[in-house]
Amino acid sequence: MVVAGKGRLDVPLGTEEKRMKKPFFQRVKRHLSRIYLRPIRVFVFHQVSDKFEPETMWECDWTQTDVFKRNMSSLMEKFTFLSLPEVCEHLAKDKIRLKNYAALTADDGWYSLTNILPWLTERRIPVTLFLNPSCLDGQHWNSRETDHLLTEEQVRSILEKGKPFISVASHGWTHKNSKEMTMEEFEDSVMMSEEVLDRMPGKVPFFAFASGRHTSKQVSFLKDKGLIPVFMDGKDNEKECHEIHRYCLDGESHDF
Repeated sequence: MVVAGKGRLDVPLGTEEKRMKKPFFQRVKRHLSRIYLRPIRVFVFHQVSDKFEPETMWECDWTQTDVFKRNMSSLMEKFTFLSLPEVCEHLAKDKIRLKNYAALTADDGWYSLTNILPWLTERRIPVTLFLNPSCLDGQHWNSRETDHLLTEEQVRSILEKGKPFISVASHGWTHKNSKEMTMEEFEDSVMMSEEVLDRMPGKVPFFAFASGRHTSKQVSFLKDKGLIPVFMDGKDNEKECHEIHRYCLDGESHDF
C-alpha cells in the first residue's frame, strides 16, 4: 500500500514515520553515551620549575611549580587518572565510564621534569614522557643549552624510580616540524626513535608530533607501524583508540 507524500513521489507506508523517528533515537543514543561512555581528557605539559629562566625556557611552555601542583590538585578532584594504555583499553572496549577519566603526558624531556615527577608518582598519577632520542646523548634541537634536557641515564633512573607510573614514547628522532620533512625523512625519524626507545623499560606504542604539525600520510604511516598518533588539538577522546587528542596544561590557570 502506498500513500501520496506531499510534494514527494509516493513512498511505502511507514518510511516517513521511520525518517521522523531516527533523529529522536540518535539523540537518545548520544545522551546515553554522555552518561555511560564519558569522554576521556588527556593533558600535556612541558617545563615545570620554581623560577623561569629565559635563557633555557619558553614562557608559553613553562609552569611555576606551585601553580602546576595547584592545577593538578584541582584536576585530581575532577578526574581519575589513567595511563595512556589504560585510556586505549577503555576506548577500544567501550567500557562503561561513569567517572571522569583523564591522562597526563609530558613532551620534550626537559630536565625540569625532575622537579615534579616524584610529586606525581607519590600521588599515583601515571605520566607518559614523549622524548626525542637524539637529544638523550647531549645534542639539542635548537641553540639552547643541552644540560636542560634529560640524558638517557637520567630517563632510565626516572623510569626505575617511577615504575609503574612513568612510561616513555616517541616525539620523533629530533624535534623538527614533521610537516617540513619529506616522507622518507619522517619514516627514518620514527624508526630511529623506536629503535632507541624500544630498549627502555616502560616504552609504550604512541607517537606525539613535535610542534603538533603533521600530514595525513604521516598519520597513516604510524598506524601501519602499530603506533598511535598523538595530537595537541584541544579535543576529547570519545571512542576507539586510533588516535589520542590532548589539551595543553602549561601556564597559569585553566578551566577544565
